[in-house]
Amino acid sequence: MISRRQFTHIGLAALTLPSLAIAAPFTSQTIKVIVPNSPGPGTDVLARFFAAYMAKQWNSTVLVENKAGSGGQLATDFAAKAPPDGTVILMTTSAHFTYPYLYAKLPFDPVKDLVPVAQFVQGAFAVVVAADSPFKTVQDLINEAKRKPGTISFASAGVGSPTHMAGAQFGNMAGINIVHIPYKDASQVMTDVIGGQLQMGLAGTSTAMSMIQAGKLRALAVTAPKRIPALANVPTLDESGVRGYDVTSPILAVTRAGTPAATVSEISRIMLEAANTPEFKEIADKLGYVMDLQDSAKLRISFPGEFAKWKRMVEISGAKPG
Repeated sequence: MISRRQFTHIGLAALTLPSLAIAAPFTSQTIKVIVPNSPGPGTDVLARFFAAYMAKQWNSTVLVENKAGSGGQLATDFAAKAPPDGTVILMTTSAHFTYPYLYAKLPFDPVKDLVPVAQFVQGAFAVVVAADSPFKTVQDLINEAKRKPGTISFASAGVGSPTHMAGAQFGNMAGINIVHIPYKDASQVMTDVIGGQLQMGLAGTSTAMSMIQAGKLRALAVTAPKRIPALANVPTLDESGVRGYDVTSPILAVTRAGTPAATVSEISRIMLEAANTPEFKEIADKLGYVMDLQDSAKLRISFPGEFAKWKRMVEISGAKPG
């Protein structure tokens, strides 16, 4: 979690950056950056950085609006029904790619109603246990799960959430039967793991980082293919014996389909310009993110593959469409 004071520091840092951008075609209008969760988590932090940067470069009013609820559907539906002019930009994650396979009915079409703008980072998840847990390594946990099938549980931020997908993939690739316990709030998962009510939890590194560093949680592994600089002593699941494991969740921006190509291109350009600053990279590193910059043109090519990948993940998880 990032404090209000850090938010202010982030915003001021962005505002001191040199103005290199051309004027946006909609500088006379208020621009909204929509976040699908409450203030505090990494997606929200990055959104506020981008909003401050764009406001300065475009000399526009850029607001961040948090629309939490329904696994991100409220925010996505708002963006999908916005005017096709680039004035509403949605920050989203891998949840965007799971919608068609989790829900029988959606008020929007994530493929047809929204177009990619830019991608910024990949967020890994941490496999965490209580600081006094008997599980010291991933292999300890796997061995116990094999010795007593169905007795080890893991908690996620909800059915169909990226952490649910990551945990299900872990169980599948490790060949163990672990029981999924869905929560509504990622922070509550961490609280109950610390308190011993849960044997294991999965959470985004941006959520778990402070508690890991404070010694309240023990991180057994991260889900990224390589170690994360901010948790350099924590091995990957691949290193821990789950060979080939690689599950991360991108943070990216999309906007309403039908927005003029020149407008999408300008938003993509200015957001990637912001993401290339030392200030942004410092924030991303502290949150445990890995830089992965892609513009709108690259994302249009990669999107079909992302939908296919997360469809397979949903099938492995056994999550039922709502």
